[in-house]
Amino acid sequence: MEADESVPTRLRRVHLSVFFVSIGLAFVYLIPAFAQDLGATYLELGLIGTIRSLPYMFLPVIVGYLGDRFDRRRLYLSSIFLTGGATMMLAVTDTISGIVLVQAFLGIGFSLFWPLSEALVSESAPFDRRTAAMGRYGVAWASGFLVGPVVGGLVADEVGFQAAFLVAALVVLTTAVVSVAAIRRQDKRRSHRTDASGRPEWALVSKILSVLMIQIPYGIVFAFIVSIFPGYAIESGLTPSEVGALFSAFGFARIVTFLFSGRLERVGETKSIAAAFLTLAAVLLLIPLNRSFPALLLAMCLVGISMGTIYPQAVGYVSKQAPPANLGFVLGLYETFFGIGFAVGPITSGFVAQVTGPDLAYLVLATIALSSIPMLLFSKHTRPHESCRDRAARTSSG
Repeated sequence: MEADESVPTRLRRVHLSVFFVSIGLAFVYLIPAFAQDLGATYLELGLIGTIRSLPYMFLPVIVGYLGDRFDRRRLYLSSIFLTGGATMMLAVTDTISGIVLVQAFLGIGFSLFWPLSEALVSESAPFDRRTAAMGRYGVAWASGFLVGPVVGGLVADEVGFQAAFLVAALVVLTTAVVSVAAIRRQDKRRSHRTDASGRPEWALVSKILSVLMIQIPYGIVFAFIVSIFPGYAIESGLTPSEVGALFSAFGFARIVTFLFSGRLERVGETKSIAAAFLTLAAVLLLIPLNRSFPALLLAMCLVGISMGTIYPQAVGYVSKQAPPANLGFVLGLYETFFGIGFAVGPITSGFVAQVTGPDLAYLVLATIALSSIPMLLFSKHTRPHESCRDRAARTSSG
């Protein structure tokens, strides 16, 4: 009974840590607007986003593997300190080249933070509730990304972008210090270690390949929204605070959708993801038709609903296919595929926007989103991998 009671406590600690870190991380949405204010071109905005994404193309799977073999909590804490320090560097940067340099450090920090926090949540959740648990985890970080852009936009309006990044760094570093005490105290009381005898089963890749592959177009579209869209909104006449409001609406829509992730799981993960991609493509085609704040606000809400569907359904599906000893590896692999799209997206869409104008970039992105649907609908569905412990718990509860 004590072990069962510790599960929600452990999850709450991780969720609170992720929430406060995400408030600071959400200030990265202001980086393209900051660079635009310094005179960056669309191509330079794409470069900035790509540099941050490059570590994500290979580090998450390595970090996930190491987390399976060693103490993933310490690696998780290290990621918070690293991202906080990189954000602090933004506060003293006033050149495009300086922003590009900082992006490399942020990319490394992100490559550690996301797969490790996902694994911490997944390993603590009952097998048959993992998708719902990832939805609640999504609520935690999406709530931070809801608060962060509004606060960051208001601070940037009043005292400038650099002061906003200083606030973000203080929030992240303070959370890191508090998390050290909370998570270490938990480890001393109850050690939770993954079976170190496991080895990555590359056969797993074939079982989840379709869901892994669609993370590339998902990452491309997501990278455009984060790296290019803020500059597009500024060019359309919006203020930094209005850009912050757009991303807060985006975050709020994701939160609401995350709360329904358990119900969507019953419909089927792949079917839900396919419907979300279809909606996302339609919205991308409509964005260039109206650049007003109300129209862009509605568009960002719909984008948030779509992406809020894709994320927990995909992570839940992938985590169910993984043996316990390979959970971090599989989630790291998931994040690596996402990182490939996230790295390709900014520089490609930035180049298209620079050469032909941003409106054509939305058409290209819509086509990319639609390309995921056949892959999902015609993919071979596999039976989830359930551990003996989870099977026994499910049987006894039934």
